[in-house]
Amino acid sequence: MKITFIGHASILIETRGLRILSDPWWRGPCFGAQWWTYPLPHLAPLEQPVDHIYVSHGHNDHFHPGTLRTLNQDATVLVSKNIDVAAAVRELGMKVVEIGDEESYEPSPGVRMRIVETHASDTFFAIDDGEEVCVNLNDALHSAPEDLQERFIARLKDWYPKVDYLFCGYGVASHFPNCYIIPGKDREATAAKRQAFFNRRWAKIVQGLRPRFAFPFAADVAFLEENLIWTNEPTHNTERPTDVFRALEPGSPTTALDIAPGFEVAGGAVSRSELRRPTSAARLRAECAEGVRRANAYGTATDDAFAEVLELFRSNVERCTAYLREHAGNYRFLVRFRNHPFGIAISKDGAHISVTEHRTPSDEGFDIVYRTRLHYLKASLTMPYGDEILFVGSGGMFEYRDAASARMNLHRELMTMLLPHKSAPRSRFGDSSPAVYRLKRAVKSALGRQPTDLYDLGAWTVWQGETTRP
Repeated sequence: MKITFIGHASILIETRGLRILSDPWWRGPCFGAQWWTYPLPHLAPLEQPVDHIYVSHGHNDHFHPGTLRTLNQDATVLVSKNIDVAAAVRELGMKVVEIGDEESYEPSPGVRMRIVETHASDTFFAIDDGEEVCVNLNDALHSAPEDLQERFIARLKDWYPKVDYLFCGYGVASHFPNCYIIPGKDREATAAKRQAFFNRRWAKIVQGLRPRFAFPFAADVAFLEENLIWTNEPTHNTERPTDVFRALEPGSPTTALDIAPGFEVAGGAVSRSELRRPTSAARLRAECAEGVRRANAYGTATDDAFAEVLELFRSNVERCTAYLREHAGNYRFLVRFRNHPFGIAISKDGAHISVTEHRTPSDEGFDIVYRTRLHYLKASLTMPYGDEILFVGSGGMFEYRDAASARMNLHRELMTMLLPHKSAPRSRFGDSSPAVYRLKRAVKSALGRQPTDLYDLGAWTVWQGETTRP
């Protein structure tokens, strides 16, 4: 078995005459103009056609139609039966094979593959050619709940007592916490703290599976928009998952390598050593100059486009009114657009919630100002998975007026309005009264049964002057 790292979540596996490519993305950005591949991919091996393309899930950096169209169209695309990607692939005119969680697919004698769903419509891929085993976890486990991680590690060990090559994601595929501007926040330390958490998740998965080789991948992403370009250095340079693993397991037989596009491993040995180097903002700007220009070219939206989005947003808020009234406090939010001068003001005063056009340039008096592009908000409210541009792709910035509101996660009220709703959201208290709900949460917290909130600004923000440990 020979494996070449193409870039981001894309690897090329060659075995017994088959060429299997995973999650191809390199033809332009994804999530609007938010994510860009960096380091640049190694595409030379793809001058020859591939036989199969594995698409792990529907996020744009894994299922990228623009890139799929550049590949030979007679390739068979492999997807899980359990996720809703197959129809979209067929719309591209490509053949699809759907594989169930308990199935073993044999494309040719001696080669067996599995695709298994984990959570949040994500999957992993495993291939056994009779001599070696490669497991491609992409994003499927490192951000999953711990109990689910443990369950799937046990299943993988049962299926594959010996794993030769493990590719596992470690990236922070979310707007949180870097898209939050808060007075007193140390943004670089906060970004590093968040990444450190997922680096340790990566190391724990490697500890559990004990492969011959372990490779972090699926995080070759650069943010080129000016308000986020700072994130690249603290996220990628502060520490690396391979360093964490070696510190935790100094005597491990696993070889953990921090690979870069072009890396190759074959027959249990490294055949082409391309290793990652620290990210440099200056080098990034130089090598991706055209991408920087495109990422910051907002254009101008028309007044009619603004009026359409305002009505879409107002209707969405109306559907959420009962849920929003459950929030005990009052607030004022402002949605600003990078490509139109008007904004949308939202005000809650007791049970009354209003949505109005905001024509003045002032942002004074608002608890949170959210900045995005007009067409990003329209996509969120009208397109299937359009909200991923905002909340996976980091397509907007929350700016808090004060730290106290941030510690209370007041932005969650605004997020409810930015996410599309076909009907009223379920009560935040479930089937309980507010008092009973809060009592249950207090009891769970006291007993240590309250799950870790991965999106709690109070828990994840590092404040200026603080010291933090991973």
